[in-house]
Amino acid sequence: MQINRLLFEIKCQNVLGEGVLWQSREQALYWTDIQGKALYKCAMTNDLVQMLSNESFDAPSRLRREEYLQQEVQMYELPFRLGSFAFTYNSHTLLAGFDNGLALYNFVSGELKWLSKQEVAHEHVRFNDGKSDFNGRYWLGSMVDSGDIKKLPKEQQGALYSFTFDNGQLVTSIALTGLHISNGLCFSSEDNLMYHCDSTTHKIYQYQLDDKGQIQAKKLFAKFDKDSFPDGACTDKHGNVWTAVWGGACVVCIDPKGVELFRHPLPVTQVSCVAIGGPNMNWLFVTTAQHNLSEEKRLKQPRAGNLFVYEISDSVGLTEPLINTN
Repeated sequence: MQINRLLFEIKCQNVLGEGVLWQSREQALYWTDIQGKALYKCAMTNDLVQMLSNESFDAPSRLRREEYLQQEVQMYELPFRLGSFAFTYNSHTLLAGFDNGLALYNFVSGELKWLSKQEVAHEHVRFNDGKSDFNGRYWLGSMVDSGDIKKLPKEQQGALYSFTFDNGQLVTSIALTGLHISNGLCFSSEDNLMYHCDSTTHKIYQYQLDDKGQIQAKKLFAKFDKDSFPDGACTDKHGNVWTAVWGGACVVCIDPKGVELFRHPLPVTQVSCVAIGGPNMNWLFVTTAQHNLSEEKRLKQPRAGNLFVYEISDSVGLTEPLINTN
């Protein structure tokens, strides 16, 4: 398995692109710009897919493709910063991990129903990365957003929560505490494994879960150097973990035993999140950011904040689970 080529690039210039997911039911790509308070959607129609898959590299063809693509991207303004989200069975309604709480949010009508404001009492903390597992749970982590992390007591730092719905009632469990930047959530459906990182530690851990979603065992899965921070991640059908590496200018693919299979470079340093999808489940979607880049670095990375889509040699994507909120 390898990455064949860059298929296309969405020039969205996000401040902090994140939370990218492929919606198989709609054949659509979703992602968020956290700091820009925006949700993006791009429906991959047959005409668009055919155009994007065209291998013609002449300038007029590229220009036509870019113009058509930009017309298909929809942007929805949000009331709060959206760190992550999950799809539900209700059209246009997301289970939304806003910075200040978990809500059901209809991004077309703007209707919002708060479900939990678990972290609202902690002024230095906001919700960040989240992901659905394959058993109907939504996992949502928080991060220290302001203040000196080292001086904050453990109870005022970030945490990882799991949320389930029991006959429409939200049930909340705390899985981890004392986190700086909860990140990199993804799951292996066959082995009931969870992957998670506290980005500032440069480490990804693997957790064994029981049938109720409780952590039974923890072990180190992967470790990165001091300038590379594991960020948003996903798994594929072989159990491999794909992770964006913030500061490392790359995406890394790691097998289930923790062995790095390969890393693919990007033309920007702040690589934030990955997902696999597309019509044949062989497209790798990668969000990036320009958040906190100096003016000098922005000039050197004019593509920072764009979304990159690569073709994988094999069909390895998994269908993103839907959350039943009823």
